Amino acid sequence: MKNRTCGYSLQREIVDILLNENPEISHAEFRNAGGGLVALVLSVETPKRLRLHRLARELKFHTRHSAAQVVAVTMPTAGGPAWEVLPLSYLQGLAEEAVALKDQRRLQAALRVRVL
Repeated sequence: MKNRTCGYSLQREIVDILLNENPEISHAEFRNAGGGLVALVLSVETPKRLRLHRLARELKFHTRHSAAQVVAVTMPTAGGPAWEVLPLSYLQGLAEEAVALKDQRRLQAALRVRVL
């Protein structure tokens, strides 16, 4: 299952297949992050266009309804893709905090007194 959205893609993957296709990720990283047979793969395509509200909502759904406990996050770099393996609940919390901070900044900007 592959969901393409603005700035990222999120898909489920069998951990053994993911490890075979990406030797830079170790099995120990998955065990340390929570383990399991299935992982989510978050591919950040355009960090500046990342739709945080949608990502937070999708991660919340997967936390409740998916067998995945771990997220492998990848971002393109000049030297090739960079990987980080995180617990799903941790990444969901980070996404929700980012949404709250973004909403708070938007509210503060709207409430700021405009001086001409």
